[in-house]
Amino acid sequence: MDEEEKAIMEEKLIECYKIKGITFDDESLYKEKNKIKIFKENEDMPRLEDLYNILEKDEKTKIFKIKLIPFVKGSLKFLNNYTNVKLDNKLIVADIYELGEENIKYGMYIFTDLFWDKIKNNREIKKAIYLDEIWRLIRSNFKQICRRIYI
Repeated sequence: MDEEEKAIMEEKLIECYKIKGITFDDESLYKEKNKIKIFKENEDMPRLEDLYNILEKDEKTKIFKIKLIPFVKGSLKFLNNYTNVKLDNKLIVADIYELGEENIKYGMYIFTDLFWDKIKNNREIKKAIYLDEIWRLIRSNFKQICRRIYI
């Protein structure tokens, strides 16, 4: 993406979160339930489909909408959901084996990023990430790199 495309995407992402009542103000991440302020639940957050619908309305963002089709309507539509991962568990297992070679990079990225954020929350407590299937990601990326070299 060039700088103009990044700016347009950022604008649309901000719009997507704004529709859900989330702004740059940290307080917008909370809601009141039984007169107690709690962090918004999964259903209060945007999904890929929300962004897809926003991109569909603007002619200059149609190309981004097209790129989201596999994630919203196609083979990767399972990513267009609210998370069911409970991040407060002591042990979190992300089984991405069934994603297949083509999609392993998406699953590995999502979960590595998610777990890394959890690790950074409190650096006083020792934590570890074990990546049992990391060789599949390396093999998948190696194949792509080789294809680019020979094309």
